Amino acid sequence: MLNWTWTAQVFFTLHAIVFLMKMHSYSFYNGHLSTTQHRLSALDHPETASTAAAVRYPSSTTPLSEIEKKRNEQEAKDQKEDLTQLRDDLALELTSPLGRVTYPENLTLYNYADYILCPTLCYELEYPRTEKTQWMELFWKTLAVFGCIFLLTITSEEFIVPVLRESAIRLEGAPFMTDKGLVFAESISMLLFPFMVTFLLVFLVIFEYVLGAFAEITCFADRHFYSDWWNSCDWLEFSREWNIPVHHFLRRHVYGATRPHVSRNVATLITFVISAFGHELVLGCITKKLRGYGFLAQMLQLPFVAIQRTKFVRGRTLFNNVAFWISMILGPAMICALYVLV
Repeated sequence: MLNWTWTAQVFFTLHAIVFLMKMHSYSFYNGHLSTTQHRLSALDHPETASTAAAVRYPSSTTPLSEIEKKRNEQEAKDQKEDLTQLRDDLALELTSPLGRVTYPENLTLYNYADYILCPTLCYELEYPRTEKTQWMELFWKTLAVFGCIFLLTITSEEFIVPVLRESAIRLEGAPFMTDKGLVFAESISMLLFPFMVTFLLVFLVIFEYVLGAFAEITCFADRHFYSDWWNSCDWLEFSREWNIPVHHFLRRHVYGATRPHVSRNVATLITFVISAFGHELVLGCITKKLRGYGFLAQMLQLPFVAIQRTKFVRGRTLFNNVAFWISMILGPAMICALYVLV
């Protein structure tokens, strides 16, 4: 795999990560439903069955505040809950919100294949659907995918690779550290605009066209794949809004799974660490180097967020947004230069 082109490595790496996340969500959610069904069946013999409150698995769109609220409510419930109410709660957990699918009726090959094609990383018993596929919309989105890939190739081959190749040669011939520092700084300045264009094209092709095309194929009604991340005032807000499918997965299966056992800050830290490892893996495939710069850059977002939320900085929307965009423009070019040249 290390002898493949960087585009092929990124393609297969991202697909492998997506399938891993999808399988995790599918297996864990169905495992939860299997446990719930066994508890419901065990209530036929109430003298030996557990009467603890029904566990409500958070949906992919459940806000963090709602997860905290439900967890506190569940802890406050009486362990000897009324059996009739407990049966209703368990049966409700086994039924989709739209009421058309009930576990284990969802355990079919068709349901699994449909989930694999749906542009989501969180498994649900049922998803909202549109009435039909708009074939012309699908055609234009497919065409736009190839157009963006063409522009990405041109940007990379004409404005990024030559700069890095020339900078590597100049760094080898630089006798002093000051000369190497100047070459490194010049390389970053020449990569600022190409990498910003590359980031925007990657964002556009994935979240607008690829996910939109699969949404058309599967008649998937929820097209909310991103929010207005360009108005973000800190990196925590950006992480929530620029990649909503991954954010929903991390919130449901990482933060939601760890929160009952650790504090809110520790759960947030664990979520960031796992996300940072994923980004480091992708960067390692692109550059064929594992240096940890991407991991460190993402983890440094947490102290920056803490500073931006102090009373001296919080509320200064324009200042925080400008600071976000400065780091957004400098970050990709600097990380690329570090991986390739250092």
